[in-house]
Amino acid sequence: MIREAIEGVATPEVRVQILHRALHMSREHEIPTAGDRLHRFVDKHLRTAMEFYLGNAATDAVMQNLEPMLMFAETIGSQPPQGGHREDASRSANRKRASSGVSRKHSGHPPEPSTSRYPTIEPLGSALPMVFVATRDRTRCAEIAKRIGSAAAVQQIEDVVAFLDNVKATASLSPLLVIDCVEASVQPSTIAALAHELPKNSAVLVWGATEKHRALTDLVTGDRGWFRCGVEAKPGDVAALIQMLLGKQPT
Repeated sequence: MIREAIEGVATPEVRVQILHRALHMSREHEIPTAGDRLHRFVDKHLRTAMEFYLGNAATDAVMQNLEPMLMFAETIGSQPPQGGHREDASRSANRKRASSGVSRKHSGHPPEPSTSRYPTIEPLGSALPMVFVATRDRTRCAEIAKRIGSAAAVQQIEDVVAFLDNVKATASLSPLLVIDCVEASVQPSTIAALAHELPKNSAVLVWGATEKHRALTDLVTGDRGWFRCGVEAKPGDVAALIQMLLGKQPT
């Protein structure tokens, strides 16, 4: 919903910077989905971030477009859950993904320092392939890193700000993103909403998705560069698949 509202007035790179700044100022790890947190995020933090990058006129226009969307989100959020219900924003994102591209335009603003609690990778020269594992389970990530060995650099991603920071910093390295849906550190619905912001040359491996993760699995079936392994897959299985995607022989 929020990404769609700003995509008409900002390049993909600037959209990432806007969301990054808004999340940092709000001290949120995810974009709120309803209630007071969502209204506070939009009215205060998103507005401030947009004014910094886009100016007052464009910000006012986006806020006017967001108002009915927020009202609709409140209506949906107040209804009891129903079987088969999907988030409208994710569905809309899926429908538009084929026509959306990631441009390499520069925003004109200097890059911001990392605001995540976790370090941002800085690519150097002939760097190793980058693999980011979005999981809250350090053991699962460590086992993947152990199995991959020197074939790639593996880093755990523990919040959405680290996700945005690192993907942006390593775009030139064709990063591979592993989304652990079993021990999710970043909500799969958030990943789906940000799918258009990923570098064109990146690959995504969705690990352990179930029926409730349709926002992600729909992308797997429709987009090149998105792959999937089942909930029964162990870290060693995931590591072997990563090596295959990187063109390496499993060790």
